Amino acid sequence: MALQLSRLILLALFCFAPLVAQAVDLQRLQAMHEFRSQGYTAATYLLIDNNLYEKIREPENRIRYNEALSNMDAALRTLGMPAELSALKANLQLTIRELEGQPEEEAHFNLSTVNRIMQIHGQLDRMAESEYAGMTEGAPAELLTLHAQSLEISQILLLYQNNMFSSVGVYFMDNEDGMFTMLDNRITERAGELRKLFPDLQARFERLDKQYDFIRPRLLKYYEDWVPSMAAFYLQRNTRILDELSREQVRVSSLAQG
Repeated sequence: MALQLSRLILLALFCFAPLVAQAVDLQRLQAMHEFRSQGYTAATYLLIDNNLYEKIREPENRIRYNEALSNMDAALRTLGMPAELSALKANLQLTIRELEGQPEEEAHFNLSTVNRIMQIHGQLDRMAESEYAGMTEGAPAELLTLHAQSLEISQILLLYQNNMFSSVGVYFMDNEDGMFTMLDNRITERAGELRKLFPDLQARFERLDKQYDFIRPRLLKYYEDWVPSMAAFYLQRNTRILDELSREQVRVSSLAQG
């Protein structure tokens, strides 16, 4: 009898193990997504802070990118401090501190350092993207779609900020003609997918669509006028909400598996 009970317990644990592993994987998947998301936030506000077209240097911009750097550290801790990502993140932060220590009047030299920072961010994001891709097997479509929408809104925002700097290249994606249109098409198409995946959240996604649509003409005609702070205000609001929704999806999936 005792032997039979032991076998039943072992069988139950064997069946339960994949569910536990999947719940842990979802937590790690979310952490890797938020590492990337916060990386885009840091890069965006760093560019705004060093934008020579902005007449007033708002302290809030430096606060925002430093908060994002701290959030990246928190995500790395959840991921177990992977060596290569941690080293690149440390290099990113060190180069940002180098920029902060440069005299403001040395604008040309400052922009050279900004360019190095954006190169490091691009390298960091590509590495994180590769790691993320290896974690997605078995993840819910709802979660992956929220992640994709958040990241591509972050990317179109950073692309917009990049275009303020003729000396700063685009390193987080392949630089090709029509990037704004390509990203915009995917974002607007995915907005419809999200409405289908979350029929109970129609009102919330409608608000997100309105916020994106408000700034969208500026994104598509990026060469006509520049509103870096306004673009960040509306699009960062969308990415924060999308990331909140993805955290909720992870929580719900983990509870269902438990």
